[in-house]
Amino acid sequence: MIKDLATLEKKKISPGERKLSSFLLFFEDLFKVTVFKCQRCGECLLASTGFTCCQRCPKRLRNGPCGGTGADGSCEVYPERDCIWFLIHKRSKRLGRLSLLYNIKKIHNWNLEKTSAWLNVFLKRIDPPILFLNSEQKRKKINGNDIKR
Repeated sequence: MIKDLATLEKKKISPGERKLSSFLLFFEDLFKVTVFKCQRCGECLLASTGFTCCQRCPKRLRNGPCGGTGADGSCEVYPERDCIWFLIHKRSKRLGRLSLLYNIKKIHNWNLEKTSAWLNVFLKRIDPPILFLNSEQKRKKINGNDIKR
């Protein structure tokens, strides 16, 4: 259960890996920063959050909105903005990926900050993204009730 919530084995990143990661991060940034406003967390969740970077939340929440989201979907910290989780929910619904929001994401491993997410997937530091959903993944049961997306 604990391993599902946190990365317990935090292996040190070698200087050579840091250099390779910096090189790969340059190419990731060309696309992910411009298109998705990626925050370079090293543990990319874009595929699970409607292709919207959840790290744009000022509180850096990874599993849903805080309790301060306004009734109109506004952010508690910056009321002039929409809550990023409000945007994630809207986009996930539009893309038919709402069921992925019910999966609990691990606590952020700060050792991976500013590293290449693709390198971290390749080295099995993080789980690979879920790019395509099968019919079973599109349906979730919450409290015994089917939730269709």
